[in-house]
Amino acid sequence: MMLPGVSISNGIGRTEDRRTMYYADSIPGTVTAFDYDNNTGSISHPRVVIQVPTSMGVPDGMAIDQEGMLWIAHFFGAAVHRWNPHTGTVIDTIPLPVSNPTACAFAGENLDELYITSARDSVSDQQLKQEIQAGGLFWVKTGVTGTLTHRFRGA
Repeated sequence: MMLPGVSISNGIGRTEDRRTMYYADSIPGTVTAFDYDNNTGSISHPRVVIQVPTSMGVPDGMAIDQEGMLWIAHFFGAAVHRWNPHTGTVIDTIPLPVSNPTACAFAGENLDELYITSARDSVSDQQLKQEIQAGGLFWVKTGVTGTLTHRFRGA
């Protein structure tokens, strides 16, 4: 086991240079950065870089852009927020018509399109009357360029 005490593991991503790995643990609402060894897959020097306030939901899936900023889907938060992991602050928000976005990923010819998934199974029948797009896939042109994801080849 690489990391003990995990509650709900989400949002694992690595920087383009593959030196830093980010990991979201939903229940405590934290995003932790680790030094990452691309040759072995080992992680070290954990540090919490983002503490999501409970009023914003919980951190779920994430993507990283060319500027090293984190785009995080906020389950129970009806938004994807762009976070600066160096300051722990929100620098952009994409509001959504659904309560539970689950993940996001950059795509498109220029990696400037963000695709966002959402959950339907955790939405009550009453909520579904207002959130008819729950469980849908959303598309946003971000104005920034994302990074490619990297396949894990560690231990």
